[in-house]
Amino acid sequence: MIPMVSVILTSYNKPHTIGKAIESVIAQTMGNWEFFIMDDNSNEETVDIIKRYLNDPRIYYFNSNIQDSERYKKTRYATLINKALCKTKGKYITYLTDDNIFLPERFRTMVDVLNQNRKIQIVYSQQLVRDMDENGEVQSETIRKTNGILNKPVGLVDHCSIMHTREIADKIFRNYGGYWDDDPAYWFNGDAAFWNRLTKFDSFYPIPKTLDIAFKGPESFQKLYTHLPKNIPDGTLVKGPSSDIYIIDNQERRKIYPEIFKKLKYDYNQIVRIPDPFLFKHNEGMPVDDQVFLNLTLLPSQRIIKSPTHPAIYYIQNNKKHLIKDEKAFRDFKFQRGQIIMVSDQLLTELPEGLPIKELSNEITILPDGVLFHNESYYISLSNSLHPIEERVAAKLNLPVTNPVRIECSLLSKFKKGEPFNWEIRLFF
Repeated sequence: MIPMVSVILTSYNKPHTIGKAIESVIAQTMGNWEFFIMDDNSNEETVDIIKRYLNDPRIYYFNSNIQDSERYKKTRYATLINKALCKTKGKYITYLTDDNIFLPERFRTMVDVLNQNRKIQIVYSQQLVRDMDENGEVQSETIRKTNGILNKPVGLVDHCSIMHTREIADKIFRNYGGYWDDDPAYWFNGDAAFWNRLTKFDSFYPIPKTLDIAFKGPESFQKLYTHLPKNIPDGTLVKGPSSDIYIIDNQERRKIYPEIFKKLKYDYNQIVRIPDPFLFKHNEGMPVDDQVFLNLTLLPSQRIIKSPTHPAIYYIQNNKKHLIKDEKAFRDFKFQRGQIIMVSDQLLTELPEGLPIKELSNEITILPDGVLFHNESYYISLSNSLHPIEERVAAKLNLPVTNPVRIECSLLSKFKKGEPFNWEIRLFF
């Protein structure tokens, strides 16, 4: 008899590709498989598509019903895979994501290699990677090739391109007390953490054929996550896969209503797309709606305001108005006239006053939040501290890396250094 293959698909909010992923399993030339669709509480559109395929008795559906506020606490796809692995009965195990498809001969090709070489426990194939635009059009194609027998496959092999034995999975479970490591530190490279476990018992053996296709669109987790710091600075405009836009303010996410967005002189080009786990790790704060024009203490920080009747211009941070002392100070920090929000005299008077923002000199006592500085390295100012920030991270956050505020060494040493904003990824050797 042909041995059974257990397929585990992880799914979250990919209605445009999930159907193709499921159909690529159904279309396999080898029909002895069981298929676990592990959905992470996707939107209704995605779930409705999945349910179209559940009449096939070989397909099992699981919905995590995870709450958004809990998403960031685990590497979700690793958690879902672990739940499925406990239920699998196949001799061989393979993985799929909702933005990937298998080519029809994939199962038969991999099973033949494993059956004919009983000492081999892990095989991997080439992968065609298609880079997609927002309209679903292919922008470029590359082949992720095989690289011979691998003892260190991290960064070289995608988990949609492998098949391994049930036997080696059981060894991992006995040795580690579980299968995949779902520590949230491995959101970006959960497969790498699993590869580190697999290669304790066997190497990856190549099948130099393209057997799966990965579709990498603007909403793919890898693209959203790459170069994103562990903590997102206050003042950053963000959005997840939904259409809602938020401002990170005092480390809360505050939803900005569309009709208020332009009134507060925000720029759509400044919005940073981020994965849901990074969005929902921030508690939801007061929405940014028309109430901000009735009570300026509800206004997010890092806004410039003035009244129509007085020339004074103020910078808002920490629910206080900070007078921008003069034109020189305005220019030094590269504020823009087009960012000024007009408010009433009465509201401006009611807002507590903070220290004035002076020109960049040795006499300066306070820095405006959210400004990108440069002196050999980049820094972002927050809470009157200068936080080192990698250039690639600053670019990811849509900060003006090509036009930062130049800060002299004498001033650089004057202010406290805060926690750096770096892109951290667990590495395996």
